[in-house]
Amino acid sequence: MPPITEVAGRRLALRNLDKVIHPATGTTKGELLHYVAQAAGALLPHLRDRPLAFLRYPDGPDGQTFFTKNPPAGMPSWVATAEVPRSSGASRQVLVQDLPALMWAANLVVEFHAPMWRAGDGRGTADRLVFDLDPGSPATAVDCCTVARWLRERLRADGLEAYAKTSGSKGLHLLVPLRPTPSRQTTAYARGLAVEAAAALPGLVVHKMTRSLRPGKVLVDYSQNAAAKTTVAPYSPRARREPSVSTPVTWAEVEGCRGPEQLAFRIEDVPARLARHGDLLAPLCDPDHAHALPPGAGG
Repeated sequence: MPPITEVAGRRLALRNLDKVIHPATGTTKGELLHYVAQAAGALLPHLRDRPLAFLRYPDGPDGQTFFTKNPPAGMPSWVATAEVPRSSGASRQVLVQDLPALMWAANLVVEFHAPMWRAGDGRGTADRLVFDLDPGSPATAVDCCTVARWLRERLRADGLEAYAKTSGSKGLHLLVPLRPTPSRQTTAYARGLAVEAAAALPGLVVHKMTRSLRPGKVLVDYSQNAAAKTTVAPYSPRARREPSVSTPVTWAEVEGCRGPEQLAFRIEDVPARLARHGDLLAPLCDPDHAHALPPGAGG
């Protein structure tokens, strides 16, 4: 029988805690679950009310991985769901609203991917803007930092404040809290800034996904603002050989980055960062920090 634990009054069966999930470091599933529990106070606000997609990697990144938006078989009845319209008809997706639901999902060994909208606002109404800065080799996170600084100042010129996190892979994500805005407008606005960035930094930035354009450049990917898309959530573990985490960073860290290793964080790094900084992305969850797009933007 798998060990049973109680989390805030809910009973969970935790399986295969000694299984190695991240082979480069020998990190086990039990250690991964311990990290999620430690980071829960910061992670949960970024998941709450957002219909989630999961990238599952139960045997580690070298095993089978699969992306799912449907509630998995055997999901406890106390895990919440939300109805989400799709082109094929309405379906339901998981909502991780509390610690028991978070630990249930983490026990499946997942990356948490969230949309830029909340279930209560509707699928087409965004409260966040996102830019995924993805470097094409030999470009690195250092080049992403240059692009991030440009975008930060450009967003400020429009009265918007950006917050940065690592992707947990090679790049950076910039997130902007917004007053509720139609997703089609946020996508159009983000595309406009990506085009501007490519014009301002022509030797460094591309805004098209064409692979032949990407070597040595940073792709400013604006597509994840679309209502049907998701982005890996802050503090989510990643399906990598090392137990990397999508980790919020300060602008001082972005400005001072001289090597990609300076912005590479693993599960053992995050608790100390939370103790030192708190949640650097907390303003994303605070309506007082949300601003409107400039008039006519993305119209």
